[in-house]
Amino acid sequence: MSGNKGDRCEVFSSDLKKVNRVRKKIGSLEVMVDIFKALADETRFKIIYALYIEQELCVCDLSLVVSMPVAAVSYHLRYLRSLRLVRYTKQGKVVFYSLDDEHVRDLVRITLEHIEHSGEG
Repeated sequence: MSGNKGDRCEVFSSDLKKVNRVRKKIGSLEVMVDIFKALADETRFKIIYALYIEQELCVCDLSLVVSMPVAAVSYHLRYLRSLRLVRYTKQGKVVFYSLDDEHVRDLVRITLEHIEHSGEG
């Protein structure tokens, strides 16, 4: 920290109506927090990003993409499925995964746009 006070209020002042309105909303964010926690894991985000790029991949392909054993990838996929971030279809003995819906695609797309916009990409 640089000690620069330009990024802080110089006096304490609050708007209790706004504070209370936000506090009410914050109390119901558990699922959203769980989703962001899931995406904060590098392996899980790589899986999500791979599915964003390819639309659908089997567990074996995902295993190769993230350089992990099939069992470990399956564990991550179960967790992502529990949060409705991915879904699967079974074709014979092969299981294919895809993003659950367009909202998940939007999360990735918006993140990419943000990175490009901020000049970090």
